[in-house]
Amino acid sequence: MKSRSRLRFLLEAIEGGIALCTTFLTWPVSKRWLRNWGASEQERRGPWAGDDLVSANLAPNTRAIEVAASAEMVWPWLVQFGFGRAGFYSYELLERMVGIGVTNLESIEPTMQSISVGDEVLLHPKAPGIPVAMVERNRHICFGEEHDSNAATRQDVERSWSFYISPMTANTCRLVVRGCFEETRKRSVWARVAFALEQPNDFVMEQRMLRTIKRLAETAAPP
Repeated sequence: MKSRSRLRFLLEAIEGGIALCTTFLTWPVSKRWLRNWGASEQERRGPWAGDDLVSANLAPNTRAIEVAASAEMVWPWLVQFGFGRAGFYSYELLERMVGIGVTNLESIEPTMQSISVGDEVLLHPKAPGIPVAMVERNRHICFGEEHDSNAATRQDVERSWSFYISPMTANTCRLVVRGCFEETRKRSVWARVAFALEQPNDFVMEQRMLRTIKRLAETAAPP
């Protein structure tokens, strides 16, 4: 297993700290752009597989990046995503500071190359995993659950979170990450506050994740 170098770990830690502070300070102004960082109008509109996992999907976050590698070259990195697997491809030091003792791998691991509907992928060692709701090889992995109309039994804010690979040519593709959230106005005050605080943090971690997967897939792609 190959992990990132100490130099990259340090440089990305510095970058992550600056990005996090800047994003939180500017979020009231920058959120309209950062919510859909890198995504085209068509990608923002969708629809995408997984959107229907949320019953009142009013304002999804859609972020995207172009990758100079085929969908088949990007897919193995997505399959092994998760705590206890290849990690999150994001700011490792920031993840460790919130109690996630993760090591983000920089190699494709054969033992981690399987994922199926019903599997649970961990984001934190002390939290329940997020269930895999939909999988199509070389195309998408959608995390979430079928929505439950019974408000007493379902989670506070209904949501889904998904990876998509959209081929452009034989050797290029778009990598998209999309978060769909139920309208929060009817939820508790604390749920709305927590949701608001999550948003800038999600952007910081997701943009680094996309950029890292792009780098890894392009480095592994044949010339």
